[in-house]
Amino acid sequence: MNQLVDLISNNALISTLTGAAILGVIGWAIKALRDRRDNAAIFNFLSGSKSATGWDFRSTAAIASHTKLSESRVASLCAAHPKIRRNEKQLQSWTLAE
Repeated sequence: MNQLVDLISNNALISTLTGAAILGVIGWAIKALRDRRDNAAIFNFLSGSKSATGWDFRSTAAIASHTKLSESRVASLCAAHPKIRRNEKQLQSWTLAE
């Protein structure tokens, strides 16, 4: 372990690469947590909206307005979510997959 620490601290290239790898992992973890939080907000809105209003599909703008996310973020998260599907006739509306 001491040899590894010495190698990292004494070699500028290796210390730079190690630092970049650590920052990359931290950035990836933060993005994953934000995506998870925003996906949960969208999913909760869609499930609550379906029971409260009776509408099966909600527009990207309505979801973005309620969750305070940008429309592009809502569209990309909904497109990647396995339990949310896009309306085939009206492409900017989403529903829960059954």
